[in-house]
Amino acid sequence: MHASCGPGFAGAIRSGAPRRTGTEGGTLVMSTAVWGAVVVFALLLIVVVLLLVLRKPPDISVLLGPLSTLTQTLGALQSDLRGLGERIATVERDQGRAGVQMTALENRLAETGSVAQGLAETAASIRSGLGAAQETLVSLHSQAKARQHLEERTADSIRRLEAVLAGTHSKGAAGENIVEQVFSQLPPQWQARNVQVGNKTVEFGLRLPNGLILPIDSKWTATHLLEAFQASEDVEEQRQIKGQMERAVLAKAREVRKYIDPSVTVPFGVAAVPDAVFDLSAAAQVEALQMNVAIVGYSLFIPYLLLVFQTLLKSGRDIDLEKLAAYLETVQQDMGTLQEELEGRLSKAITMLGNSRDEMRVRLSRVAVGLAALSVHPETPAAAVRTDDPPLEPGNSD
Repeated sequence: MHASCGPGFAGAIRSGAPRRTGTEGGTLVMSTAVWGAVVVFALLLIVVVLLLVLRKPPDISVLLGPLSTLTQTLGALQSDLRGLGERIATVERDQGRAGVQMTALENRLAETGSVAQGLAETAASIRSGLGAAQETLVSLHSQAKARQHLEERTADSIRRLEAVLAGTHSKGAAGENIVEQVFSQLPPQWQARNVQVGNKTVEFGLRLPNGLILPIDSKWTATHLLEAFQASEDVEEQRQIKGQMERAVLAKAREVRKYIDPSVTVPFGVAAVPDAVFDLSAAAQVEALQMNVAIVGYSLFIPYLLLVFQTLLKSGRDIDLEKLAAYLETVQQDMGTLQEELEGRLSKAITMLGNSRDEMRVRLSRVAVGLAALSVHPETPAAAVRTDDPPLEPGNSD
C-alpha cells in the first residue's frame, strides 16, 4: 500500500508544482501553499510508517519496499523543493524588477503629470494668445475700416481740392488765389496789382523792365466741363465737351484781350488756366495766340513769366545796369524763397501737381543759372551799341 502511495504522492507533488501565472503575486501564493502541503504530507507519511513499525514486529524485508519508495519520494520532493525554491527566487527577482519598473513607471507617471500640467499651461497660454490675436484682428479690422473711411474722405478732399484748383461757380477767383500764392513770391518790383487799363481793372500784372505791364487773368469757372469730361466714357461725348472747353478758353482769351493797352501794357496778355484745361485745349491755344493772348497752365505760370522777363531783358536797349544788377540780386534771393515756397506750403496744398512742380523746379534752376551768368558777366554799355551802325564822322557827333 505504501509502495502505491509513493509514486502517486510524487506525481501529486509534481502536478502540484507551482506554475507561473499572469501575475507574480498569484504565483508566489500558490508556491507557498504547495510547499506547506508537501511538508504536511511528508510528516503524515513518516507518522504512518512509524505506527506500522511499532504495531508489527520488525520485518526488514517488508519495510524495505516502503522505505525505498519513501526515499525516492523524498528525493523527488527535495528535487521539487529545489525547483520550487529556484522558482520562488525567480519570482522574487521578478518582483524586484517589477518593483523597479513600478517605481520607474511611477516616476514616468509623475513626469507625465508634469508634462500634462505643462501642456495644460501651454494650452492656457495658447488660448490666451489666441484671444489676444482675436482682439488684435478685431482691432486691425476696425483700423482697416477706419482707414477705408479715411481714404474715402481723402479722395473726397482731393476732388474738392481739384475743384478749388480749377475754380468753381461760386468761387470764380479760386484760380487767382493760386496765382496770388505763387505771384507773391516774385520780387516786389515785379508785382503789379489792380492795374487800371482803360475802364477795366486787371488783378495781376508783371511789371517789366521797360515799365510796361503784362496783364494776367487766372479766373476759370467752367469746372463743370472738366467734371463732365472726366466722368464721360463716350468718345463722341468727350469730343463735344472738349469743343465746349475750347470755346470757353477762346472766350477767356477775348476777355484778356480787353486788358491790352499799348500805353500801359505790352501788346499781349496771359490767361492762366488749370493744367487739365491746358492739355485739352491745344487747338484753342493757337487761335488765342493770334489774339495776342498766351494760354498757360498753372504749373507753367512762373516759368513763363520768368521767360518773358528774361527775353525783355535781353532785347531791351535802354537798361540801367545798376538797376539790372539790383534786379538780378533780388531775383537770386527771391528764387531761393520761391523754391522753398514750392517745396513748402504750395507743395503740401497741391499734392496732385507734384510732377509739374518738379518740372517747374528744373526750369527755375535753369533760369537761376542763366541769371547768375548775367550777374557775373554783365553787358557793358559798349555792348549795347549796334555793331552794324556806321561810324560817326568827325564833327558830326551831334
